[in-house]
Amino acid sequence: MITPADLDGLINRSAFRDWQSSLIYQGKYHKNRSEADRAAVQMDAKRCQQVLAEAIADGPQAVREFLCNIPSNSRLTALLDDLPALPRQLTEAEMAQTTFHVDREVSGVLDNWGITPMHAGESSFWSLCHARWIGDGMFPDGVQKVFAGGERTTADSEAMARMFLRRVCGLPVVRGNTSVITDCVLSASWWRYRLAKEVSATLTGEGETLSIEQAHRVLQGSVLWETFVLNMIRKLASLNAPRARAAVVLALFKYSEQHNGRTVPRETVNHCMQRVAQLGDRFSFALVDWTRLADTATCAVDPRSNDSTEVKHAENF
Repeated sequence: MITPADLDGLINRSAFRDWQSSLIYQGKYHKNRSEADRAAVQMDAKRCQQVLAEAIADGPQAVREFLCNIPSNSRLTALLDDLPALPRQLTEAEMAQTTFHVDREVSGVLDNWGITPMHAGESSFWSLCHARWIGDGMFPDGVQKVFAGGERTTADSEAMARMFLRRVCGLPVVRGNTSVITDCVLSASWWRYRLAKEVSATLTGEGETLSIEQAHRVLQGSVLWETFVLNMIRKLASLNAPRARAAVVLALFKYSEQHNGRTVPRETVNHCMQRVAQLGDRFSFALVDWTRLADTATCAVDPRSNDSTEVKHAENF
């Protein structure tokens, strides 16, 4: 099994970021350079993008080799078989929006292999996994369709490269460290199912009932998932407390049920998470009475409610 320490030895983080950067043109970093210098940098990126496009056109084995050519250790290709295998082939439609069942299948294989959050937070880990999975022919609809934008990007090598990197391993050099959790499809599958399991178990401990599938339903959809992750990691770190996350997911589930399964709007998710985080700014989530915590989240998503919940539970402190 490849440990996080092995990954560090095989793929230097700095080298991996440089490899990603070589495949895209980030104009904002070159705005103070001369026009000739900017054109040269852009041309270098286009040459790298052409290598990627040729690999995609040549098929799965060529893409596998491309992903293994990250400037690092020559042992990479030999170690691919030590990485987890996918349980079955996945279609373009399944990869466009993975379902509960796909997330459960993928997570089961990765968990049995021994994946940890340290593995799953590294873009390089997912890049190597996809080198194996693509080489194994696990995406029968083709790499161009599944990972590189299909016909939408065939005439735009910059868009193609960005899409490919985002879906295969995340693009942290552009979109920050959360990209590996939100943009990489199968990474998001693992993280989403892990969070759904945690939420369901936490709610059971609080005397509530919400199945893993129901919790997963709340977290599904790229907009809601990205909003949830960005708030937890970048903006509202206090929501990393399991009870806080569980209260938010339960409130969002109730909102969706009351609105005939409608997807919760981004602004509603943000407001709910902000209100719960404000409670955590004053009290430890481990000590807050569950009813108060759950009511705070519920009131935040229900426009008919008001701040009376704060008064109602004040006697608990």
